[in-house]
Amino acid sequence: MPGRGSLLVAGTLVGALGLLTACGGDGTEAYCEQLAHVSEPFGELREGDFSQIDQVMDDMTEIEDTAPEDIAGEWETFAGTIRELQAAVDAQGLTIAELLEIAQQPEVSPEDQERLEAVDGALEDLDLNELDSASQAIADHAETECDLTLGGEQ
Repeated sequence: MPGRGSLLVAGTLVGALGLLTACGGDGTEAYCEQLAHVSEPFGELREGDFSQIDQVMDDMTEIEDTAPEDIAGEWETFAGTIRELQAAVDAQGLTIAELLEIAQQPEVSPEDQERLEAVDGALEDLDLNELDSASQAIADHAETECDLTLGGEQ
């Protein structure tokens, strides 16, 4: 069905956020603390409760500023993708949570279908493989440098 690509991008980001789910860890650096804090609502996201997704996305883009140099490029890719998604969704008068809600409906109104298609068009040049690689590198780095166990339950 046309207009579902935006769900793919948003779903990819949610999945990538899931890679960053932290279980414990006692990192004291600002980056590690920020990453652990941002991961707190990921359980709800994995369960399909997207009510906090817009705040999580905002928080994730802020981590780019504190990311260590050796992972800064990956954070630039990840945060850049989030910003592109936010801009595309905002241009349609939606939040990411609203986009996900619309995209999950079995029947979509013609107006909402147009909005989904507009978001898709704005995101068609995104490289989802690059996003996936960046997400995995961030998760691996967080595990080794921040002592965060990734991908598990909190």
